[in-house]
Amino acid sequence: MKKIIFISWICFLFSIYSCENSQYLFRENTSIEDETWLVNNQVPFHFTATDTQEIYKIGFNIRYTNAYPMQNIYVFLHTVFPNGMKAHDTIDIDLFSYDGQPLGEGKKIIELQKYFSRVQFPMTGQYTMTLEQAMRVDSLPGMVSIGLCIAQ
Repeated sequence: MKKIIFISWICFLFSIYSCENSQYLFRENTSIEDETWLVNNQVPFHFTATDTQEIYKIGFNIRYTNAYPMQNIYVFLHTVFPNGMKAHDTIDIDLFSYDGQPLGEGKKIIELQKYFSRVQFPMTGQYTMTLEQAMRVDSLPGMVSIGLCIAQ
């Protein structure tokens, strides 16, 4: 039993250490007004890519409460490249398990960091990535903040 606890503790410390030392190209969070994400409230993020050889992980940092009424969230990701070209993606993120347990960490405010893709930026320059909630309702209560992170 002591051996299992010791191994679990080592794995936990390793996971915290490896997360803390990630090299971020970009990391920013935006608060959602009144903790309700409205369908017309798009959240833009601006960053500069300088390395076209590096492969990055792109993910979201989502802070939500138990007031969020659904098991998942669909998000549209609109990307504008430095040359003006545009791309659009739809991402499905589970926030709760099928039995209703939050998938993130925390009690009152739950935080979930979820990476969804690995990308290589094709050109250097200013990028804009805009997040838009893509659920079939006009407002999503229980959404505290949404963030974008791009890590090596």
